[in-house]
Amino acid sequence: MPSVKSSSIAPITHISKDAIPERITEYPQQRYHVPQPISPGTFVSPKNPSSSSSEDEEFKVPLLFQPFTVKNLTLPNRILVAPMCMDSSQDGFVSDFHLVSVGAYSLHGAGLTIMEAAAVTEFGRITPGDIGLYRDEHVEGIKRIVDFVHAQGGKIGIQLAHAGRKASDTAGYTQHEASEFWPENVVGPTGGLAWGKDLFPPRELTVDEIQELVKAFGSAAVRANNAGMDTVEIHGAHGYLIHSFLSPVSNHRTDQYGGSLENRARFLLEVIKEVRADFPAEKPIILRVSATDYVQHLEGPSWEIEQTVQIAKWVKDAGIDIFHVSSGGNTHQQKIKAFPGYQVPFAEQVKRNVPGLHVVAVGLINGGVQAEEVLQEEKADLIAIGRGFLRDPSFTLQAARQLGLVAKHTQQYSGVQRT
Repeated sequence: MPSVKSSSIAPITHISKDAIPERITEYPQQRYHVPQPISPGTFVSPKNPSSSSSEDEEFKVPLLFQPFTVKNLTLPNRILVAPMCMDSSQDGFVSDFHLVSVGAYSLHGAGLTIMEAAAVTEFGRITPGDIGLYRDEHVEGIKRIVDFVHAQGGKIGIQLAHAGRKASDTAGYTQHEASEFWPENVVGPTGGLAWGKDLFPPRELTVDEIQELVKAFGSAAVRANNAGMDTVEIHGAHGYLIHSFLSPVSNHRTDQYGGSLENRARFLLEVIKEVRADFPAEKPIILRVSATDYVQHLEGPSWEIEQTVQIAKWVKDAGIDIFHVSSGGNTHQQKIKAFPGYQVPFAEQVKRNVPGLHVVAVGLINGGVQAEEVLQEEKADLIAIGRGFLRDPSFTLQAARQLGLVAKHTQQYSGVQRT
């Protein structure tokens, strides 16, 4: 564990005037966009129009490429880009890297791109390289990305998160100064329960601090809306703060935020109430959860699918429109056997037990055929892809080809459709 000290992050004004011009002139022409009358990723036609068995048989558009509507959000297809941390930020600000990375997905037809976890407080970042929505100054850069995605005919959301016990971690490929970490401000529902040996043990949150964090989620939702986001996703998975409250593995409190499932879910439900109050009612809200801690080999209670199904019922009533089902991440003691579609059964159980709640399946779903099977078998309503988009930002268009259809390319790339 690195020896570091806590410090507050200085504003960006520390940049030397000699390093960059005081003001870089921006011309409106630099924000020009070619109109996209049809959103990329929209179904166009069968790849082979004569493939029907008879002239009277109409081609059935695969579910994966049928539009999907929830509240005021309509997607051209049912493929989502799952949020993926890039550790490429300074002081929570997005950069040109984020514009290019996120923008590529919209150019290539993703139905909805969910941007990576944006911390709701400075000390809620996973690493010093995380983006944030804890300052009003963060909005302008994020709005530039939103505007670009919308200009391409795409839809975009952002994940609202607090890292909890997994905060103040190293960023892997980026070296940060010791002063950029915050070990004294790593927090969790219960003090001393570190996620693993390489992470700092958290101090226990007071009730007043919990209430402050609830407000921080609401403030971040306001900023997300000011940036023009079509939706927000509350991050309740992977061992971060909300998941840490939900699981008895990490929550040993004896007050109103610990003990029974109702108490352990209290923080989540308060966050949802705050975000719902601070985000436009006509826009949908997504919740991402982990369905299991994967610690069945250990003694004692843990977080499992049965409890996930129960909170799915509660959060639907609280204002969640879409339930994004992942798994794991709450302890280094987990044992996961990953294989293509390994998390889909969790999504299926939620969908079958909570009617009316839209469900997202995620987890090594490798292509269009597999994704379509999940939808056809009614195991989920939407499909989220992570690594597949990192390997190929045109995952959506490749999935269309695999299903024997043509999906709309962005205007500038339309020549591809004639080959």
